[in-house]
Amino acid sequence: MIKNNIKSSTESYNYRKKKSRHLRAPIEIRIEVTKKSQAFTATTRNLAIGGVSFETMEKFKINNKINILLYIPVNKELELLKATSKVVWIKKDFGAYAVGAAFKKFAPGDQKRLRDWLLEAIKTQKEGKSYI
Repeated sequence: MIKNNIKSSTESYNYRKKKSRHLRAPIEIRIEVTKKSQAFTATTRNLAIGGVSFETMEKFKINNKINILLYIPVNKELELLKATSKVVWIKKDFGAYAVGAAFKKFAPGDQKRLRDWLLEAIKTQKEGKSYI
């Protein structure tokens, strides 16, 4: 039985396939997610200029408003990028949840920095190197 706020894996895949208009890559970086007054860290499954998916033990509902801090590795240091986001899909995954969030608004300059870093990280991955 599928609950209202959790999509089956087929439904989630079809949603992501239809909605994915942005370059997406299987990149794992640390993020900090804040939902209301609760904050926790997670690791991304994949990252795009339009959104992110991550794993968590926390429960979410579709349309939850969340804030995400992305810890982007740049020259052996970390840059923090901030985005206001919205949960667009959820998939129960072996006792945890895979969550997809769409970025809605970035801090000034952060969207461009993410785009530039993401393009470089994908290029580096294709060359068989680490983006970290």
